[in-house]
Amino acid sequence: MFDAFDEGGGLGATHHRGEGWGRPGRHEAGAPEAMGGAAGRGVRGMAFRDVLQHVYAREAERDAHEPADLRRLNGRLLCVLTACHEVDTARRRLMGSLNTQQTLKSLAHLLTARGDAGLGPGTEQRKLTEMLADLRCTVEMATAMWEAAGRHFTRVTRLLPAQLDTNGTNFIPAAPAEIDRLALEAQRQGDEAISKTPDGHRTSASDRFAQARETYLQAVMDWELAQARWARAGRVRQLAEPGCHTGSQGAMAFAQAVAGQEWQRSNLLMREAHACMTRHALYAVALQLPAHFGVG
Repeated sequence: MFDAFDEGGGLGATHHRGEGWGRPGRHEAGAPEAMGGAAGRGVRGMAFRDVLQHVYAREAERDAHEPADLRRLNGRLLCVLTACHEVDTARRRLMGSLNTQQTLKSLAHLLTARGDAGLGPGTEQRKLTEMLADLRCTVEMATAMWEAAGRHFTRVTRLLPAQLDTNGTNFIPAAPAEIDRLALEAQRQGDEAISKTPDGHRTSASDRFAQARETYLQAVMDWELAQARWARAGRVRQLAEPGCHTGSQGAMAFAQAVAGQEWQRSNLLMREAHACMTRHALYAVALQLPAHFGVG
């Protein structure tokens, strides 16, 4: 699902809710939740930990202490966390694309009201119309991704996506000392934790943790780069915003800055979710995921 998001090129949720352009309207702010139907209303607000506890209470073998059973439990909870991140990321990206669409529509109305429209083929107004057409496709794609993520979430958790907390989950890098502690936990599993990979090779928990740590460190680097790009895009938008009041060319530069900012926000959301999942995987390999989230 996350790979599909990366290839989609949709736009993400905005950070600056107080900006003059593109504030979410009432119909926009409730759009993803409305897809959950009436059954989802009144039962929202489940944090990721609450979802894990719900699944654990329904499916966990309470008296299972063997390494194989613990690996299955940690793998199951990791699958649930993936579904949670998919829903959260898809919802935030959909809201971002809707907000951006509203911003560009407002800008188009401004140009029309000022008489900047109708200047002939190749004008800024025509370019803005083409951008809005592309954005409609982005909204449709983001909606399809949200719906697919919601169906998967329901299959995995037996909950509605509207029941998941709408605040999202921000990534916080694990402290080096914590990673070292998890590495020791994985090492303590010893030979009992040896398993076979799909190609038949035997790997120990230490080997799997080393691979998970490498993936995690790369995800952190990607997340930091995405943060820097998002910050630059925000500065570009801030500098371009006054130009929307000076004429059609300035308005078009602002429109492009808005679209660029939302593209970078979308990428940041994906990198953030991936970094969270690779951090969760460290705990799962060390068989520490239930303890980390306090479920059980």
